[in-house]
Amino acid sequence: MFDTTDLRAAVDAGVISRDQAQRLEGFLEQRAGGASASDPETLRFLANFNDIFITVGLVLLISGVLLFSGLSSMGTAMRAPANAALFTLLPAAGLSWLLSEYFCARRRLLLPSMALAFMFSVTLGLAVAALAGSDEAADLRSLTGIWQSLGSVGLWGFGAIAAASVAYFVRFRLPFALFILALSIAALAYTGVSFFGDVGLVIGGLLSVLIGVATIGVAIGLDMSDPKRATRKADYAFWLHLAAAPQIIFGLRGMISGFGAAPRSPEEAMILLVALVGFALLSLALNRRALIASSLLSYGLALQVLVSNTGGGPVQTTVITLLLLGSAIVLLGGGWSTARRAVLGVLPRGGLFGRLFPPEPV
Repeated sequence: MFDTTDLRAAVDAGVISRDQAQRLEGFLEQRAGGASASDPETLRFLANFNDIFITVGLVLLISGVLLFSGLSSMGTAMRAPANAALFTLLPAAGLSWLLSEYFCARRRLLLPSMALAFMFSVTLGLAVAALAGSDEAADLRSLTGIWQSLGSVGLWGFGAIAAASVAYFVRFRLPFALFILALSIAALAYTGVSFFGDVGLVIGGLLSVLIGVATIGVAIGLDMSDPKRATRKADYAFWLHLAAAPQIIFGLRGMISGFGAAPRSPEEAMILLVALVGFALLSLALNRRALIASSLLSYGLALQVLVSNTGGGPVQTTVITLLLLGSAIVLLGGGWSTARRAVLGVLPRGGLFGRLFPPEPV
């Protein structure tokens, strides 16, 4: 029994080369009976409880810096709100980056690094949005002006978050930074579409699907270049899959029933559920549970509408929906390998399909 995440960590730390890791993995597979005993979606968020302990401390520390900076800049808040926002947010962003040099670049602690990446990107994005908002203050005298101002601030803010996540990824090569990048680019595009009013609502669903498909396409490309998922590319792909799924589902839901929280009719719920089942089959073929996990809310909403249509009250509908969804997840999780073999059995096994959909060990 062995875990490929140990080999990945050794390669990342420079202990062994990638070629040595691959040869060692092949040797260990032979000793284990011909198949790796590890799961291709093994997560490496935690090495031990100390990672959680440090992460809590980092969140408290950055929160304290934000509060201290905010109180210190209260004197300028009335005269220059944008400057006050910058004095509040930029110290937190700078401290997050400095701490990342130790906890991410040197210690390689993933959970603390993820928290720092999020706090750095968001605080920097909010600072840029605040600075952009100061130029739009004169437009806040009408609903149209407010809408345009908020949209402009959103473009600057999400653009800054995207740029910050790129900088973080280039410096630290943290896979989670790609998750922030993918979602911020999507938010940037949605904000841009909102300027077109009703037309934006019409094309918003299609745009969401296209962005999600592009994101998942990059993730699939990374998986195909690392079929054994033994390198950091597998971690990059995981976070991109996790970011792509809600975009695609959100877009499909928008195209089917608008952008409400739930389908408006049983017919729309059934269409959405069929689309979700197709998405689940793709998840099985790709061997990526993250695609299904990030779509659970949509599954639940569609099931709730269908169950409610049978005539039960709110309590009964909620209970039945939870039972159905929970049972499906437990059964699928427990029989994942069996379900994958069934799906792969109807797909071609050679050529592009063989690289696109990795085989399931017998």
